[in-house]
Amino acid sequence: MNRSRWLDWKPRAEISPDFASSEPSKPSRPSSVGFGGSTLAQFSKIEQQFPPPEFAFALRKLNRAGARLMDLDDGSRAVGVWSDLDSPEIRAALEAVGLEKLPVQYLDGTGVSIRYKVRRVEGEPVPLEVVAEMEERPQDACKLRDRLLKGMNWCPQGSSWEAWKSAKLSRLCKRTRVIRRAATKPT
Repeated sequence: MNRSRWLDWKPRAEISPDFASSEPSKPSRPSSVGFGGSTLAQFSKIEQQFPPPEFAFALRKLNRAGARLMDLDDGSRAVGVWSDLDSPEIRAALEAVGLEKLPVQYLDGTGVSIRYKVRRVEGEPVPLEVVAEMEERPQDACKLRDRLLKGMNWCPQGSSWEAWKSAKLSRLCKRTRVIRRAATKPT
């Protein structure tokens, strides 16, 4: 019967020397207390790697709305947002993460590449003629969208405009309450 050489292996000498008999290392400077070479500046760099809570909250809001950072064909960048989910809260979240200077393009618009048009969020994109109006007047796009959809008596998924808007606001309020409870809960 052949036995494995690993079963019969025995160490020849000690792998690590006995450190208990040696004395502790000396500090690199007389005033040092053991952090040889580390400075407060290095710790502040580590602290800066973790984003503040507002940044993380804004990022979650943008992710939930399906917003995307898009590389355009001309080499520039833009933020992609679904037209029905654009809101002052989304614009504030873009500002919180430092993307407020980038142009906003509607993902359900005509000028956006098909690779960015995968939708994995609730809701239903608004009609293309409304998106076109929103793109022409970006400064008041949300108010314009709401006014045009109400005038059209737009019915996403078979519900009336009022019922759709009410359900959307109700979901938003519920999410906000859950997030606020989670933020105030002691850890």
